[in-house]
Amino acid sequence: MSSSIIKHTVLVLRNNGKILFVKRSMKKKTLPGAWAFPSGTVEPGENCFETIAREAREELDIEVNPIRIIAETRLPEFSVKLDFVLCEIKNGNFRINEPNEIDKLEWLTFDEFFNKFSDSEIGHGLVWLRKNPDVWRSL
Repeated sequence: MSSSIIKHTVLVLRNNGKILFVKRSMKKKTLPGAWAFPSGTVEPGENCFETIAREAREELDIEVNPIRIIAETRLPEFSVKLDFVLCEIKNGNFRINEPNEIDKLEWLTFDEFFNKFSDSEIGHGLVWLRKNPDVWRSL
């Protein structure tokens, strides 16, 4: 993979049949106020599961159990590769730990989410998922 591609890991957190979606902080430079998943950039020496564990602790004050990578895609316009990692909650207080990253949390099924929000309100990874229901239908 080219060094110009940024590896980004996306936390698809499942709990009681619902998925956690977050509204990005209005303070974010990229996609402020867009609905997305908790996510983070893979740092040197990390794999995607370690990134997800770190981001869950930093942003949500929880520990997660990564289950598997459910999909990956590239967003050439941003030079980003996204790995979508399905996780379950191990333990924690579950709160917005970094208000400069996240404004709001919402637990919804994918169908509920895609019926509620248009492409203009969501991040690029979710736009891609909307077009690829085979990735999430069985979750």
